[in-house]
Amino acid sequence: MVAERFIPYRSSEIIDMLCADGQLSTAAQQQFRNFCTILQSLYHFEFHDKIKTLKRYYHPFDPDSDTRTNKTYSLAERSECETKLVANFTELLNAANYEVLTDKDIQYALKEEALFEVSLDIDFNDFASCILHRRGDIVKTATISKWMFWSQKIEVPTFERVVILVKFKDRDYFIAKGYKQPPFEPGSMVIKLFKDIPKADLEMLFPNVRVKMRLNDKLIMGIPAVSGLIGMIMKTGAGIIAFWILLKSLLGHIFQDNALVLPNSSELAQIIAGITALSAIGGFLFQQWTKYKNRKIEFLKTLGDNLYFKNLDNNVGVFHHVIDAAEEEECKEAILGYYFLLQHPNGLNAADLDHKVETWFATKYQVQIDFEVDDALRKLKALELCQLDAQQAYTVKDLDAACERLDFIWDNYFQYNT
Repeated sequence: MVAERFIPYRSSEIIDMLCADGQLSTAAQQQFRNFCTILQSLYHFEFHDKIKTLKRYYHPFDPDSDTRTNKTYSLAERSECETKLVANFTELLNAANYEVLTDKDIQYALKEEALFEVSLDIDFNDFASCILHRRGDIVKTATISKWMFWSQKIEVPTFERVVILVKFKDRDYFIAKGYKQPPFEPGSMVIKLFKDIPKADLEMLFPNVRVKMRLNDKLIMGIPAVSGLIGMIMKTGAGIIAFWILLKSLLGHIFQDNALVLPNSSELAQIIAGITALSAIGGFLFQQWTKYKNRKIEFLKTLGDNLYFKNLDNNVGVFHHVIDAAEEEECKEAILGYYFLLQHPNGLNAADLDHKVETWFATKYQVQIDFEVDDALRKLKALELCQLDAQQAYTVKDLDAACERLDFIWDNYFQYNT
């Protein structure tokens, strides 16, 4: 399996793991923890500003907003908000080490047999914009029911987290399409976060998805229905034909001879038998239609049940969830980069630092990661904690100097006093 950028430990646990690594003295461990605390505080402050920005751009599209506004957004302003929201949210997802889901991934989901026995159809033309990101590419084991009491364990390629952002087209589009009342607000934007989504079931996450019958479901329902209809027609066919001939004859007398001819007892019996046969066929067709509707309701319930337990957050709530994840990833990368450079006073180049971190996870914790070394170094340089020498090796300030530097940044976020 390909190594992921995502580091599958909480930042607090990473700090404990590094302190337990045996390279820091007891006093240095406490100083290192102080360093990590102020570093996390700096990132928390910066990410707080990011979420305010996202919420500001999302406000014109938020279907769940419960606040009032005196502002009316023009089409140009809405378009600008949409563009900036998508750009900022995509940047945030990348910081949280999410990967972009491509058209190839979607086509795979549409073509492959799903774990949940529901076949779905999506009209991508309903969307003005749509982005999908995922994190955690793993394989899970699932037990599925087969025939009677037999079940089977299968391996299911799964994404641990999936984020979807969909902006619907405006109301005029849906009116032209024939939607009297679409199940969503035209022009709104929906953002959702899900967990443990099988790769073959990605299509169930789209808000405009429609349930359709799979081939085997059509055969299960269609073959008995057609067989039953043929059998019923064979049983009642003679009565229906006799009824039709008699009815045609009676109507002919009425329209041609202008005379009302009452049927005799034998003809009346044929009429009753014909009506009974037609009623039986009509009842059979209604029964099959009801079975079809019930089957569709069963599929919708399966879809709803699965999404209910897999949905983690919606709309503005997703921003908070992803912001927290991005903040964690940024802190973990900076902490790991600083710690391993701290152990090498003579410095490490980027490739060696990358190798050190990845090897440490692989050998001590049997975890394969793709450490974002360039991202870690960028953050350390931005904080002025590391420098590059003539040999292209990076070195960092010692713990005392690093804590002083971070404290200086914190103290100077606001300078209202002269």
